[in-house]
Amino acid sequence: MAKGIIEIYNNALQDLGENPVKSLLDDSKAASLCNQRWTAIRDAVLRAHPWNSCLRQAELSATAATPLWRWEKQYVLPADCLRVILVVGRDGTPVRDWEIQGGVILCDEEAPIFISYVRREEDPKKYDALLSEALSARLAAALAYPLSGSTALANSFWTVYQDKLSEARGVDAREGGSESIRMPQYLSAKRSFS
Repeated sequence: MAKGIIEIYNNALQDLGENPVKSLLDDSKAASLCNQRWTAIRDAVLRAHPWNSCLRQAELSATAATPLWRWEKQYVLPADCLRVILVVGRDGTPVRDWEIQGGVILCDEEAPIFISYVRREEDPKKYDALLSEALSARLAAALAYPLSGSTALANSFWTVYQDKLSEARGVDAREGGSESIRMPQYLSAKRSFS
């Protein structure tokens, strides 16, 4: 896993004209900055789009506790959830009225519910090549000022990041229906008999 992160670090650093790092433990300002910024940058970029390589599905059961007002049910989100894309009821229809508060989905839908979500994928080897490029560009934008002291360079790399993100989103969106969720077989069978 570290090798994949090092590649993303080094792509960003080389774009900035910095020396590459050999490991996550390198004793350099660049490596330290990369390590400090990586998790927040990774999560922000993954949250920015329903990346096919990071989509997951989950079945959620209602908790014993109920919301204090407005909603009837609450469902705890998976620990690796960065963004909920779709919520589907047990009858297979999309749940239109829901919200997230403090790591739970609040809604009036009876249990179970099914979600499609962007997960916190920590293994960069699973990222699409264009997603990796967008991550490197975002990291370069974040490191440009601390490493060079130049706001112009930082702004320039932010523009590069936005361009790479746009390209990656476009390709990713054309490779599948990111907002679809396949109903579990037992639900499909149940619906056909009702």
